[in-house]
Amino acid sequence: MPTPPAPHATPDPFPQFAPLPAPNVSHDPAQQLPPLGSNLKVLMVWPRFPPSFWGFEGVLEMLPERSVMPPLGLITVAALCPANWQIRLLDRAFEELRDEDLLWADLVMVSAMIAQRADTLAILDRARALHRRTFIGGPWASCQPDILLDHADHVLIGEAEEVFPAIASALEQGTAHRLYRVDDKPDMTHSPVPRFDLLRMDKYTSMSIQFSRGCPFQCEFCDIITIYGRRPRAKSPAQVLAELDALRRLNWHNEVFIVDDNFIGNQHKALALAQELKTWQERNGHPVSFYTEASIDLADKPELLAAMVEANFMYVFIGIETPSAEALKGSRKFQNLRGNIADQVRVIRESGLWVLAGFIVGFDSDDETIFARQLEFIHQTGITWAMAGVLQAPPTTALYDRMKREGRLIEDSQSTTNFSPPNFHTAMPLLPLLLGLAGLLRGLYAPHAYFSRAFRSIDSWQPRPSQHPPVMGWSYDLRALFSSMWHQGVRSNYRLAFWSFLFLIFRKWSRQPAKFWLGFMVLMSAHHFINYAQVAAAELEAHCRTMENTSTGPKNMRKPAATSITPAQSAARA
Repeated sequence: MPTPPAPHATPDPFPQFAPLPAPNVSHDPAQQLPPLGSNLKVLMVWPRFPPSFWGFEGVLEMLPERSVMPPLGLITVAALCPANWQIRLLDRAFEELRDEDLLWADLVMVSAMIAQRADTLAILDRARALHRRTFIGGPWASCQPDILLDHADHVLIGEAEEVFPAIASALEQGTAHRLYRVDDKPDMTHSPVPRFDLLRMDKYTSMSIQFSRGCPFQCEFCDIITIYGRRPRAKSPAQVLAELDALRRLNWHNEVFIVDDNFIGNQHKALALAQELKTWQERNGHPVSFYTEASIDLADKPELLAAMVEANFMYVFIGIETPSAEALKGSRKFQNLRGNIADQVRVIRESGLWVLAGFIVGFDSDDETIFARQLEFIHQTGITWAMAGVLQAPPTTALYDRMKREGRLIEDSQSTTNFSPPNFHTAMPLLPLLLGLAGLLRGLYAPHAYFSRAFRSIDSWQPRPSQHPPVMGWSYDLRALFSSMWHQGVRSNYRLAFWSFLFLIFRKWSRQPAKFWLGFMVLMSAHHFINYAQVAAAELEAHCRTMENTSTGPKNMRKPAATSITPAQSAARA
């Protein structure tokens, strides 16, 4: 079994970052991990996600692709590896990990988010049992490295661009540390073109690129600002165009997700990029469309909005969180208090970007009226893809620290999603919180309510002539249509709503390519959102029944008032 290295006799080769002392783990600190030598065989593994709101598992049942997007972090690190390393990538979304794959490798590298925890630990433990060297980085490693040191030989906290070449050399020579903390935020202009060639590109509905990291705001529950900083750092437009050119050479012609957590964190650089993207699209015949994430103040930046539309951005995710001004103030999401959010959503949509959004319940100021208020706001704004979940306190965040100070943190919580019970004791009793969320999900994704919002949002969306949806070819489109008709129009329990909306798409938008494309995408996505919401709500309700039947439940387990939202009430509001 691999063991940690002994202290170095040579000077530390990494002056810009320092190794942390290893915590108490089950390895002999007196033993040193042997050198791996040059010409390494490296297996990069992207762990499997459990079914999730943004996993679109229901849509993937009807398409030839098997995953929404690839592991951008791993293929970026692959581009940092020495040229003589032989690299293979395995995506657990659609590939099984065999012992032969692990035994082939000298080094198994993993990147993971907290939501991938279960599969990540299984991968690391299997590799260790087969005496393979393991290395993990990514968001989870940056948040909870102590957990991972029990399972991996090497853990990297932070961003890899400026340090990984030295780490690679240390791995070859046998001088690598167990744990590295990268405190400096790398200059994004040093980030290489990711190794898109390692991907099985036909398995993904979108490709991913990154323009910037960091966000200037200070939301209490957000770990982006603690991991990547509040000073946004960006690549040059030339770098982004080089990545798009690489995708074109690999014949990619579908959607591209610009994965920035706030694309407009530096609005001047975002504007400059959008203008360059417009020129690139015109020069290459609009081969791809874009989508991204941004803050709500995009509505107040008409020049940037127009430039994004001209660059063929089609839609944008916005963290709206709540219609409660008190909750926004309490969570320090001040940027959402500077205008009327409903009006801002309307401005963005009418300017050419369709809006999807995230919502949260469980803030300290929330009472049991918040569920009806959220439902009413989402229906009012027509936001079709609305993720409503319970507040969590991710490690490293200001909320996590506050909950710990106040004695409210649940240290052994296994929560990994916003549909799990929160990892802290909420001000609202837990039972009404979870039952209220279950009612909210059922209300939002009752078929009539979903398709009502979908129609109003697409009808009010005003795409521009510069916006071109992806062209996948008639054979692909027909296959998707017939698969949708079978799964949704024949086998689903919302088949009447499906056929009604399908006929509406053809009747109203068949001569408007952008709306026709979005309408059909929203129609297919109903198969995911309607079913996922029902499953998530049922699991929340089952958890509540277990709590009620347990003699010693949480102290804040009071039964809810009669505020549950029924599908009939939801339909009436729609």
